[in-house]
Amino acid sequence: MKLLAMTVLLLTICSLEGALVRRQAEEPNLQNLFSQYFQMVTNYGKDLIEKAKAPELQAEARAYFEKTQEQLTPLVKKAGTDLLNFLSSVVDPKKTQPAAQ
Repeated sequence: MKLLAMTVLLLTICSLEGALVRRQAEEPNLQNLFSQYFQMVTNYGKDLIEKAKAPELQAEARAYFEKTQEQLTPLVKKAGTDLLNFLSSVVDPKKTQPAAQ
């Protein structure tokens, strides 16, 4: 969501810079500039919402999360097993020492 907001902000700033350069020669009206800014932000927001509703984007996101889950599940299980082994060795150190003493 932060990436989406940053993208909207970046696109808005870039388009505003272009608008300011074009209008420097004719002394822009501040009210028009703000109304255009808010109109562009609104348009970008609507476009991004429409793109987010697209089934292709949702399917791509779902596939990404499933792939990530498949890759992380074995790592989490191994970390859990290692943690349990470590804690059991701390609680009962006799089990980890060799019997030939």
